[in-house]
Amino acid sequence: MVNVSGVPGGRRGRPTRPTSRSAPIPTKVSARPPGRRRPRRPNFLLTNPREGSIFICVRKFPPRRTEQAVFRSKGRIVNRYSPLLCLWAGLLLLRPPALPQSGLGTVRGTVLDATGAAIPGATLVLTHQATGVERRSESTGVGLYVFTSVPIGPYTLTVEAPGFKKFSGTFTLQAGQTVVIDPRLEVGTVDTIVEVTGAAPIISTVGMEVGDVKDALRIQQLPLNGRFVANLFDLTPGVEGGGNPRVNGMKVGSADVLLDGISFMDRFGGGLRPVQPGLDTVQEFRIETAGSSAQYSRPATMTLVTKSGTNEIHGSVFWTHRNNFGGLRARQRQDFFDKPPQYIRNEFGASAGGPVIRNRTFWFAAYEGHRQRESRFARTQVPTEAIWAGDFSTMVDADNVPVAIYDPLTTQPVGTRTPFPGNRVPSSRIAPIAATMKSVSALPAGPNASGNPWLEPNFEAYYPQTLDLNTFTVKGDHVFSERDNLSGRYTEARRPYRLYGGRYGYPPPGSSDAGGTGRQDTTLRSAFARWNHVFSPTLLNEFQASANRSTNSTGTLADDTNWADKLGFPNPFGVTGWPTLCAESPFFYWGCWDADNRHNQHLTAYQLEDNVTWIKGTHTVRAGFKGRQEYNNVREMQQAQGSHDFYGDWTALYDPREQQRVSFTARAFPA
Repeated sequence: MVNVSGVPGGRRGRPTRPTSRSAPIPTKVSARPPGRRRPRRPNFLLTNPREGSIFICVRKFPPRRTEQAVFRSKGRIVNRYSPLLCLWAGLLLLRPPALPQSGLGTVRGTVLDATGAAIPGATLVLTHQATGVERRSESTGVGLYVFTSVPIGPYTLTVEAPGFKKFSGTFTLQAGQTVVIDPRLEVGTVDTIVEVTGAAPIISTVGMEVGDVKDALRIQQLPLNGRFVANLFDLTPGVEGGGNPRVNGMKVGSADVLLDGISFMDRFGGGLRPVQPGLDTVQEFRIETAGSSAQYSRPATMTLVTKSGTNEIHGSVFWTHRNNFGGLRARQRQDFFDKPPQYIRNEFGASAGGPVIRNRTFWFAAYEGHRQRESRFARTQVPTEAIWAGDFSTMVDADNVPVAIYDPLTTQPVGTRTPFPGNRVPSSRIAPIAATMKSVSALPAGPNASGNPWLEPNFEAYYPQTLDLNTFTVKGDHVFSERDNLSGRYTEARRPYRLYGGRYGYPPPGSSDAGGTGRQDTTLRSAFARWNHVFSPTLLNEFQASANRSTNSTGTLADDTNWADKLGFPNPFGVTGWPTLCAESPFFYWGCWDADNRHNQHLTAYQLEDNVTWIKGTHTVRAGFKGRQEYNNVREMQQAQGSHDFYGDWTALYDPREQQRVSFTARAFPA
């Protein structure tokens, strides 16, 4: 096997000579221009085989020229070369062909007679039972045959050769699987058919990868709390974390999730993107936890394959409903509230597929919707109407000791001040910001609304939390001939999320543009096109172009409101959104009302991949290339709305001897 890529480094592709990892590696080897000095040591190109790479063994020659080593059919290498490096490359040629990352499979083997001798020139026909699509091949001079880039599903393999009975075997090809079938033909006429059911061996003897496959039946039948395919990942031994998969104790990000060959991983969080493929669109998925082929860039890989249409029209419609608000309970609740928060979830959708032209053109389409409505319970301490009016007569510390506030305008040269009479601030001294803050702050509510907020919570409420998800998928497959077929898919998903309170603040229930709220808007678009071409029974090619674009914006529901101007704060950047406000008190969100930085991501990836399989004699050579260009644009507004702190020093009594404020005087909130 020979692999191709443009990514340097890698565990399996470590150069035999010291090389700077940041230095570029040449993409080709060419003759040395005349008049240039020969290099002091041999040069060679070696890129990361985990991404799929190519070996080119190069050696200096006395005539001042650089030549590439040539691999012959029996594994011999002409010209002189670096022995250790090219021995490694020669061993790779003996490996079975690796599979493309799109999740397609490979069927190969050797056609034999009853004595075990190879039969050259035998005609092989591989037929997909659901679509009727046929692929033909012919065994080589040593009886070898191979079908690459084979879509998953049930198949029939027939083999014919003059003077032998016809062989017919059935089997099912799974995602990313290599099936080895060695048909043994008996002497007789082709009118006699030898049928074999389950022609593929149960235990694979090809490759060293450890993998687990979940087909469409298991995906549909296994119980799930929510229709997210990542919830099934943990059923594979050694895998945990669901949408943030960790395999065999490795960290998040060491596993890759591929949908039809293109990565669905979040490059920043290391886990699966917030929007996952629709469950009804996944035909199968394969998880390799160890021993993955050189084509994969991670130690572990989850490969998902999208469904395709068949010769029969099939469809499904579903709706699931969950509601915990009807008084039913499966167990005794241990919560501290009397009424459980509302949780209502509706999941619905439809999918269908069928032929446009039988045995040639097929379509598949699916839609999945998700509507989740929750109520998030909140309990905190909020200012009363009297406190907003300047009455701090009930202000005490945690030990119920009264706290006095002093008038900063009465400050003497030695630092002494006069307290406000009755711990009440005159209305004429209350700044306009107090009225604005009152309009966006919750007032006492719930069973303990009359409690003292300086000592205990006096506010309880349920803030709405909504999540909507819409996913559309359409896929088409067309067979031009036995030599050419084309496949393509487009997926678009939108995921708006809203939280109306309880996130770094407690606005009045019903607010839609204040701080203390949460917002996330995610959109995903994914597409691929794949072209398979058979040049000859011994030369096959698969080409795929893919693209992903994901946008993710997080912040608060106040992101589009100019709160700095409304509150009377400086706004040098002219931005909108809620500013961070902190004041020493038990109110707000432990004394602060955080802005929750606004964050925008625009992640775009384009990928080209090509894989060539060539059979020469008893050797199968596979070369490939994968190039991936990413544009990851991220903007985070780091407190651009402003961050403001209010300190109790302004209303405290100053101790000139200790040069600090006197205990039990002042809090920041009155300031």
